[in-house]
Amino acid sequence: MTILGSGDLAPRRRSRHRRSPYVVALLVLALAAGGGWYGWRAWHDTAPPGSKLAFLCVTPVPEASPAPVKQVKVAVLNGTTTVGLAHIVAGTLTRRGFAIVKVGNGTAATGAPRIAYAPGEIARALTLAEQVPGATLYELSTQRPGQVELRISTGFKRLATLTEAKAARDRDLAATSPSPAPCSTPTP
Repeated sequence: MTILGSGDLAPRRRSRHRRSPYVVALLVLALAAGGGWYGWRAWHDTAPPGSKLAFLCVTPVPEASPAPVKQVKVAVLNGTTTVGLAHIVAGTLTRRGFAIVKVGNGTAATGAPRIAYAPGEIARALTLAEQVPGATLYELSTQRPGQVELRISTGFKRLATLTEAKAARDRDLAATSPSPAPCSTPTP
């Protein structure tokens, strides 16, 4: 029952939006922890003024370094219609120090010359590839271990000159023993 003019006599209801003191304390604690973490990172991650930080870049190392020429046994197969091309290439490779184990005709091949090698013998294939510009390397499980096979195709133009072969060897050797370079950002 209500009295006229005095309104409802029921107690006032509390607002639903009132926050618990625990929530406020937790929020203050989280902000303090975030500020502390940010301050610690700013303190420990900067160098003194005027100094420069140098970090080393991580450079991937290739799997294999080219083998010495004397250790490479080569089978030369001619897949073109040019008669005697395999013998000419084999003679040049012999003069450059390669051991020729077979010379003959192969199946007709188009595209870039191919160098096939047995699993785990990429070092020998890299050495031969330095002599054959544009050659494609193939690892074949059926390849005879201890030798690589040069399949001359229609894409074969010539062997590399001695100067080109030396430059290719220098690049291959440099790639297998890189020196770290300074970086502007650290690696994680």
